[in-house]
Amino acid sequence: MLGCKYDLDGESLYSVKWYKDGFEFYRYVPRDMPPGQVFPLPGVDVDLLNSTDNVVVLRRVTLQSTGRYRCEVSGEAPSFQTVSGHEDMIVVVTPKHGPQITGGQPRYQIDDIVRVNCTSAPSKPVCHLSWLINGVHANRTFLRPYDPIIVGREGLEVARLGLEFRVRKKFFKHGDMKLKCVAKISSVYWQSNEESVAHEKHQKIPVLESRETVVAKSRLRDKALEDNQLKDAGTSSAATSSAAAFLPLATRNSILLHITPTLLLLALPDLAAMLPLLIAFLCQYWQFNIYVHQPSYRLPVCYGCSSYWRWSHSIRTVGR
Repeated sequence: MLGCKYDLDGESLYSVKWYKDGFEFYRYVPRDMPPGQVFPLPGVDVDLLNSTDNVVVLRRVTLQSTGRYRCEVSGEAPSFQTVSGHEDMIVVVTPKHGPQITGGQPRYQIDDIVRVNCTSAPSKPVCHLSWLINGVHANRTFLRPYDPIIVGREGLEVARLGLEFRVRKKFFKHGDMKLKCVAKISSVYWQSNEESVAHEKHQKIPVLESRETVVAKSRLRDKALEDNQLKDAGTSSAATSSAAAFLPLATRNSILLHITPTLLLLALPDLAAMLPLLIAFLCQYWQFNIYVHQPSYRLPVCYGCSSYWRWSHSIRTVGR
């Protein structure tokens, strides 16, 4: 409905004319019968029965109805004084739904890059988009504007606005960060969409090792263990040799026979192989004690077999 109010200061009305973008589409002349007259114009469909000198009723408004409308009023002769006024009318096609946010992740860590887009539904005119982070308008340097996309026969426009920034600790409030996109058209349309993302703390990533790496490390550990055992055996042998230097030759031989099965005992993991060596060790230890306490005895020689120890001589008493 278009209205036109006027005051002729006592003069009679001659005519009221309506124009859209400079083209006449309606005229009202009181002396004519009927007084109202319509001129076809795209985007303007006048309801003639309900239109008067003060009001013009449009049946159906489309995007083509957008434009500048001017009302021109003229008085009767002889002056035919004329006055006019105009207003702009904008026909708005509002979006069918609110803006959509895409590209976001449910969780972000500090120093991650946020890249999200906000897209409006088709409208006319195009929506104005804006981003807010935790309720505060985003820094202009974070915004990534795109040209509108024109869709459909009516030429509706789709607005897009990107948001890109590096995550900082200050952006997380109580463990989450809120990203909101607002779409509006002047004062006739306002809709928003908001997403909340969580703060994901850094976690230590386990190191995966290949089978070759594990085998190599195992070999190195085995070699190091073997070297340590040989070193310990060498140390024990050296210490025993040093101590045996102060003993008689027979005592040294006994100690060597004593140490040899002991080292073999430590080296063999099989219990069956350990048993005869243990017996040999005990025998050598027993004979060594006899010699120490009764030097008149002579030590025998011990030979090894595959499964047991056999003595070739028994203890013989040397004549005093």
